[in-house]
Amino acid sequence: MATDESGNRAYEDIAYSYLVCRHGYIYIGRGARYISGGNGTDESNEIYYSICGLTWVLGRVPAPMRQGIREVISKLQAQGVASNNIIGHQQVRELPGQTDCPGPIMPYVEDGSLSPLSGFRLDDGGQDASITEDGHGATEAPPWLGIRFTNPPATQHESVAVWQERMRERGWNIAVDGVYGGQAEVVCRLFQGEYDLDDDGIVGERTWNAAWEEPILPSDIPEWPGIYLAYRAPDPHPGVSRSLPTETVAFSTSVWQNQMAGRGWNIGTVDGDFGEQSENVCRAYQAEKGLRVDGIVGPLTWHSAFNDPIT
Repeated sequence: MATDESGNRAYEDIAYSYLVCRHGYIYIGRGARYISGGNGTDESNEIYYSICGLTWVLGRVPAPMRQGIREVISKLQAQGVASNNIIGHQQVRELPGQTDCPGPIMPYVEDGSLSPLSGFRLDDGGQDASITEDGHGATEAPPWLGIRFTNPPATQHESVAVWQERMRERGWNIAVDGVYGGQAEVVCRLFQGEYDLDDDGIVGERTWNAAWEEPILPSDIPEWPGIYLAYRAPDPHPGVSRSLPTETVAFSTSVWQNQMAGRGWNIGTVDGDFGEQSENVCRAYQAEKGLRVDGIVGPLTWHSAFNDPIT
């Protein structure tokens, strides 16, 4: 709600163009191509869009929120309706000294990390992975040795550790052990999907070179795949047909397992098989987050694993 100079109610509306919450969800206020009402003056409302980060209770700016703000700016720029000029509310003409807004967001405005071209990536720990090579994370790839990393069986070679270390530099949650196991394959498939490579989970020459030569993109939080990940104890009645498999075996299981491992849970092997250990981790996690404890990864548990802070 806004008021006029006499204190009378002038309108009830969302004055901001967009709002972003701590989980990175984007809420459309007035949206693109509409004059903002959140910039303090008529002139600045006509010149700038306004993006509100909902930090009041937190007093800080979580990484998903920063990513959401970058996504809004990126979409506006892609539509050709916004320039590369990103400023804080307190920097608008006629406002200096009159407001501290955007408060804790201001340092990120000043260091340029809210720009879609900043070369920042969200890692699985919810922090920003700063890229220091050429501003976009691209550099010359070391020579590919002609060894294709596959799993199973897991390729073991010193060059695997070189690739794993590079993927960690890019912000991925991956162990550096020289073994191309299930976790490494998950990272590979997700990485290949980002750059329109064949998502076969095999590190060949193109995937190897891309790990160094492709610019580092802001990561997307994977959507729930529409598959309920579940484990059911072995059938106590052998010979009786079952309508559902005992365990969910799918690539999406590997993605969830890898995320939980990155959050610090002892998930065991990232193998895409939602077995008893995965169910135990799921139940413990659901209890921690106040979710329904059923041991099944549905949309709420999935989204929580990728959006809720680590406690």
